[in-house]
Amino acid sequence: MLNSIRVGTLLIFIGINMRFVTENVFNALVFFNIWQSGDPHLRYDIHAPSIPDMCGDVVMVIIFTAAYLFITSPSVKRIVNDVPSRFSEDLEYPEIIRQLKDYMRAVGALSILYRVHLGSLRQIKNYIRWTKSIFFVCIIGFGLYLFSKYILSIGLEIFPVENIFISFILNLLNDALKLCSCFVSIYIYCSYLSTNKIINLIFYVFFFVRNLFAMSIMRFIGDYDLHIVTPFLDTLTPIMLIYSIIFIVMNYKTILLYKIIGIHRKA
Repeated sequence: MLNSIRVGTLLIFIGINMRFVTENVFNALVFFNIWQSGDPHLRYDIHAPSIPDMCGDVVMVIIFTAAYLFITSPSVKRIVNDVPSRFSEDLEYPEIIRQLKDYMRAVGALSILYRVHLGSLRQIKNYIRWTKSIFFVCIIGFGLYLFSKYILSIGLEIFPVENIFISFILNLLNDALKLCSCFVSIYIYCSYLSTNKIINLIFYVFFFVRNLFAMSIMRFIGDYDLHIVTPFLDTLTPIMLIYSIIFIVMNYKTILLYKIIGIHRKA
């Protein structure tokens, strides 16, 4: 059960990072001609989904599908359905606690071993519910991202609306969907790493400013919002990805256990 949840949550986190790679890093690589097709008549463009974008989105679909299979596995369902609201003296529950302690010894989490008790079973159940909730929130955000990118944005390009008011409303809706989907991803990203409020605020502000320039609503510096400022901001995204990798390498053995027994390790 622990392995299924661990793999499922890790896949969700990988999918979120892949979303930032697809939307931000690929955008910068394409703009600066670092990643371009060899065909001069079929060049990648930041104004429309390119082959790298589409491949990245397909990979995300595969990752989230695999995450769903892990977090809805029979062993996980059994824990959620079988653990009662009040714990009895049934021998099954001490056995589960013994397995949890053995797992913690195996990953070297002895410093928090003393916190494990029968109440940890309820916390495991709550953690499974938390994992499922962030997964479905993630799917909502991913759905908004795909709808805006492949349906609304392309539709507005191919079939421009002549009515100025309706066109303004549709473009505003498209920009709002982009911003909401990005904020959903940041929320899940910060929830997974249990980052502190300062880091949370930095992430939200950075991506809000980045999307504000990418949408060119205010035209702070004219036509350069989308074509200059946004790609340069996107070059900072790998810093966040490197931060994620370092944190996972250093803390992943215990991050699941910290969440299970109800304490938070701040990044």
